[in-house]
Amino acid sequence: MEDLFYLMLAPWLLFVVLAITACWLLKLAKKRKGIAFAFGVFVQMFSPDPMVEQTIKMVQVDKRVIKQKQVDAIKEKS
Repeated sequence: MEDLFYLMLAPWLLFVVLAITACWLLKLAKKRKGIAFAFGVFVQMFSPDPMVEQTIKMVQVDKRVIKQKQVDAIKEKS
């Protein structure tokens, strides 16, 4: 019975810990501390991106557009 109590309490404790961590990180971010930025970078790096393929295609298209503009600018100077 005691194990069941802890099992039911665990999600709420996790939520409270995450909420406290989020508040702490917000305070650090408002003060422009590096740890908040580093934490955001690590979360972004390790969290899955559901639209990976779409993001990669957008980056490739942007690179092509930039290259084409550079080539056009060089041709105009010549």
